[in-house]
Amino acid sequence: MIPYLVCKFEKQTLSNLVKECFGADFPDIFHKEQIDYIYRYLRDLGALSVLLEFQYVDKDYLDDFSRYYVRRFSSNGHKCARLHFFSREIDHGKLDDLLAGKGSPSFRCELQAAYLGFMVIKPLPKTFIGRTCLKRYPDTDLTRDRRMLERRYTVDLFGVDLTVDSIAFQEQDKVVSACATTAIWSALQCIPWKNVRDIPSCSEITTNAINFIDGSSNGFPNKELSNKQILRALDVEELRHHNETLTNTGQLEFFDAVRCHIDSKVPLILGVEVFARGESDSWLKQAGHAVTIVGYKTKVDEKVVYLHDDRLGPFAKATFVYLKDVALEVGPGWGLKLQRKNDVGQWQDAHEVLVPDSLIALSHRKVRLPYNFARNTARFIVGEYNRWLARTLEDEKSQPEGERTLTSSVAKHPPELHFRLQLAEISEIRKEVLASEIQTDFSSLGGSSVLSNDDLEELREKKAAFLTASYARFQWVATFICWDVPAFKVFFDATDIPQGDAVSGIYIENQLAARRILHVFAKYANAGSSNLENRQDYFYGSFLRRLRLPEPGLMDHLSTTYGKPRAPKYLKANEFVGGDIASNNTLIRYFESIQQSLSSTFPEIVPDNVDSFLIWAIAHDGALLIGKEISDKGHPSLTGFKPARIAGELRRKGNGWIINSKSGRYSKDYRNVDTYLENAVRKFESIFPSSRGEISAQHFRPE
Repeated sequence: MIPYLVCKFEKQTLSNLVKECFGADFPDIFHKEQIDYIYRYLRDLGALSVLLEFQYVDKDYLDDFSRYYVRRFSSNGHKCARLHFFSREIDHGKLDDLLAGKGSPSFRCELQAAYLGFMVIKPLPKTFIGRTCLKRYPDTDLTRDRRMLERRYTVDLFGVDLTVDSIAFQEQDKVVSACATTAIWSALQCIPWKNVRDIPSCSEITTNAINFIDGSSNGFPNKELSNKQILRALDVEELRHHNETLTNTGQLEFFDAVRCHIDSKVPLILGVEVFARGESDSWLKQAGHAVTIVGYKTKVDEKVVYLHDDRLGPFAKATFVYLKDVALEVGPGWGLKLQRKNDVGQWQDAHEVLVPDSLIALSHRKVRLPYNFARNTARFIVGEYNRWLARTLEDEKSQPEGERTLTSSVAKHPPELHFRLQLAEISEIRKEVLASEIQTDFSSLGGSSVLSNDDLEELREKKAAFLTASYARFQWVATFICWDVPAFKVFFDATDIPQGDAVSGIYIENQLAARRILHVFAKYANAGSSNLENRQDYFYGSFLRRLRLPEPGLMDHLSTTYGKPRAPKYLKANEFVGGDIASNNTLIRYFESIQQSLSSTFPEIVPDNVDSFLIWAIAHDGALLIGKEISDKGHPSLTGFKPARIAGELRRKGNGWIINSKSGRYSKDYRNVDTYLENAVRKFESIFPSSRGEISAQHFRPE
C-alpha cells in the first residue's frame, strides 16, 4: 500500500484523499460544516499542500475504539488517517529523497517552517474529525490586546520531527461523548502542566463523568452531560474548578473574567443556549451546548472571544451582541454571535447566537480562592481612589492656589486608576520582579525626573525583601495602572480561603505613581479604622493592613544600626573539630554596661603592638561579643558560626582604643560599613561608659 499521498491544497482534495483511505463508500465530506470552516481557516493561513498519512494510530481513538467501537459489527478497525498541511508546495519526489537520505539537507527545516498542523480522520461514518491541531490564525498573533492559549505538539512524520503551537480540537462523535465532553477534552489540552499523553480520551472523560453520580447509567450518553457530571469529570482529573452562573452577569464583567483567566493560562468551559437563524431572520432555540474559551481580543471598538466549538471548528471568532438588537428577549441581555466566512473570505451574517448560561474555570487543585475575591477587592480599591480623586478635584476649585493638595499637572490630567488581574506562580513572579528595573524617570507623570538616593536605596531594599519573603505557590496578581504605567501590584494568596487574610504582599513598580495612590489608603490603615475588617466577598481590610506602617522592633533597630545578620562566609580547617565548631574559651558576652573600663578589663593588650589585639562582633540579638583570636581561630569561634552583624578588631593606640571592621567573614559585603562602625563605637561606649572618649573608629575597606 502507498504510505502517503501529496496533493495541492484544495477543498475538493480533502474529500477525495479521505475516500482514498477508507473507500468510495466513505461519506462525502465536501459539504461538512467543520470541513468548510477548516478549509477556509487553512486557506487564510496560506496552505498550498496537503499530505495524507495512511494507517495512523491515534491514541484517543484507540481508547475510544477499545471501549466502544470494537463491538461494532461494521467496524472499520482501529486505525485512522492523518492529514498534514503545509504553506509551501511539496511533492513525492522531494519527500522520498528526504526519507532516503538524499536531497537538500535544508528541506527538513523548510518543512517545519511551512508546517500548518494536522487533522486526524477517524474511520467513522459521520463524525470523523479527530484530534486536529492547527497553527493559530494570523488574527490571533499574541500582543498586549490579544491572548491565546497554546501548547507545543510534536509530530512524527515518517521520522521527520515537526511541531505546531496550537490547542487540539475534535468534533463530538455523539456516542462516546457529548459536546461537554469534547469541551472538557479541549480544556484539558490547555493546561500547561498536563502531559499530552496523560490527557484522557473522550470515552474516558465520559465514563468518569457518568460514574458515581446519582441517576447516571454506565452506558455512553448520546445527548449531553449535566453540569454536575462535568464537574465530576474535572474532579477525577484532580483539578480545581470554580463554577459561576451567568444569568445576571454583565457583558463587561464576563469579558473581564475571560481576560483574567486567559492571561493566567487558565481554560474556561462556557455553557450556552444556542439560537440559530431561521426564516425571516427569526431565531430558533436549538439546545444547550458547551464550548471551550481559548483566547480573546480587545480593541476600542470590538471585543472578541475565541472558542473551540466542536460544531464549527478551532479558534472560532465570537463577537458580542445585545440580544435586543437581534430581537431575542432571553438570558442576561447579551450573547455571542458566530459568523462564518464564505469561500472568497468575506464574513457572512451571524448564523448563530450563543446565550451564556454558566462558566467553569479550571485550575490547579491548590488554587482554592476564586478569582472574584481578588477582582472585587481590586474593584473596591479602584472605586475608592477614583471617588477620592473626584472629591478632591471638586474641593480644590474653591481653594486658593497655594493651598491646593494636587499639583497643577495632576489637576489638569486626573489619573484614573484601573487594574488587570491574573493568576501566576510565585516562581514566575519572582523572575519578573528580578528582571524588572526600578523606575527612575517620572517626567511623564509631572514629577521629579530623578529619584533621590535614599528613595532609590529604599526601593532596592524593598525589592530584595519581596524576593526573599515566603509566599504560597499560586497568587492572584492585581496590577494597578495609572498614567498608562503600572504603579503597584497587590498579591492575593490563591491557596487561602474566603475567610482568610489573603493579601500576601504589595510591590511598588513606579514610586511616584504608587505614592500618589497609596497615600489615600494609608491614612485609613494607620488610623486603625473599621475598614480593616474584611467583607464577605473581598479583602479590603487585608489590603489596608499591608499598608500599615510597621511598628519598629528590636531586630529592625539592630539591622539599621549594625547591619543585617550575615552568616560567616567560610570556616577555616582549625575552626571545627569532629564536625563541631571550635569554642573560644575567652569569649565574653556583654548585654549591658559595666563599671570597669576597657583598660582594666583587658590589661593584657599592649598599646601600638600589631600582634596584640582582640576580636569583636555584634551578635544577632545585639550583644557585644569580645574575645581573643586563639591559634588563628577568628570570628566564627566567637559566634559559634551563627549569624552576626558587623565585626572587627579591638586594639590599643597610645592612651586610647580603636576598633575596625576587619572581618572578611562578616563585615566584607556591607555597603554602609562605615556607618555601622561608628554605631559600634557608641555600642562600646555604652558597655564601657568609663572609657567614653577613649574609643574611636579606624575606617578602611575590609579585604
